[in-house]
Amino acid sequence: MDEITDISGGGYPIDQLNLTLLLQFMQLHNLSISSLDREHILQNLNIQSLRNHVADTEAILLTFLEYRIYKSLSMYAPPVLLLVGMFGNLMSFLILRNKTMARISTNLFLAALAVADTIVLMIGLLRKWLAELTTVDVQNEASWLCKIVNVLGYSSSQFSVWLIIAVTIERYVVVSHPLHATRLCNLTKAKRVIGLLALAFLVINIHLLWTADLRPKYVNNLIQSKICESATGSEYFVKEIWPWIDALLYCLLPFLVISAFNFLIIHKTVRATTWRGEHQNGSLIKLEKRKSANDNNLKITLMLLAVSFTFLVTTLPMGVVMIAHNVWNQQQYHRDIHDLVRVKLFGCIADLLMYLNHSVNFYLYCALGQKFRTQVVRTVCGRNSSTVSNISDHSQHLYCSRKCTINGFHVHKGIEETAV
Repeated sequence: MDEITDISGGGYPIDQLNLTLLLQFMQLHNLSISSLDREHILQNLNIQSLRNHVADTEAILLTFLEYRIYKSLSMYAPPVLLLVGMFGNLMSFLILRNKTMARISTNLFLAALAVADTIVLMIGLLRKWLAELTTVDVQNEASWLCKIVNVLGYSSSQFSVWLIIAVTIERYVVVSHPLHATRLCNLTKAKRVIGLLALAFLVINIHLLWTADLRPKYVNNLIQSKICESATGSEYFVKEIWPWIDALLYCLLPFLVISAFNFLIIHKTVRATTWRGEHQNGSLIKLEKRKSANDNNLKITLMLLAVSFTFLVTTLPMGVVMIAHNVWNQQQYHRDIHDLVRVKLFGCIADLLMYLNHSVNFYLYCALGQKFRTQVVRTVCGRNSSTVSNISDHSQHLYCSRKCTINGFHVHKGIEETAV
């Protein structure tokens, strides 16, 4: 929501919720309201009269249970998510870039995802939490900060989501076309995809260097502040068009793509498992090796499905909020104050769920990734690879295994490598 300066003169931002409360107060006391345009109203308010009747709008808002829950969540949930997420993303990056893990294309995607998630948490959640504590939002402190924060914030969040899509599509290739997996899933192609995605989203969001800027807000020529919003001449694009583009890139299109490929992955995995069960033949040793490889391949598939399904569950509420805000933005002045308090609470929950998605991947890898857990133990306990069981390194079928060159011919290594 857009923010304006608090009429109490303390420099605290008040949003649509507080403005609606003030409007209802004015109507209750028969104060003149010639327009529902917020700046017009504020410029014509009798500031001293309003101060005499409403000394603390926050105290009035705190009479609503939903608002008290919102205040508690916005104050205490972010530091927990920041601690859990920053630690998890750092550990994920260190583990996935370890020389025993870094040779797999999937792990490269997941390492890039850890970096993107960290940027999202720092620019988004950390900034908002500090603003809640200090009433100072860093993006409102300088024009260049306003522009950079928006470009990096939008780019990193969209980049993060599309890395999950890349991993999901790669897993579909492995499951549905195993004979082509080593050709299609390799480090070179993964680096190209990551680079192209990063470049694409920087290009898509670079317009914010011109369409976002600090804008002054005046109330009776007495109180002035500057907030980061649409630049002069870009109001329609930033407020009416861009929110839909962002919703499409961050929520709507990824939701459809990931849902579709997850369905195909599950379908292919079930069919393949059923077929192998019906056509098992050969020696007992070969059957045991094949079963072990299939089991590990299934575990990796389940782990990557868990990552993508976590995205679907945690970002769906934010998608609903983004669409609802875009559709109903012009009607908010007419809503009951209690309804707006509920909307504010739901928006806060959706926001925290979105940041949860950028915080939990490390713990999903630990819970469902056998090789990842092994590497975590090696890293934390300082153990040598020879002291830890290396069974998981011998699993997985054709999945992006490294090649050796012998007399000019490419052959697969005897010990096949696996992702997390």
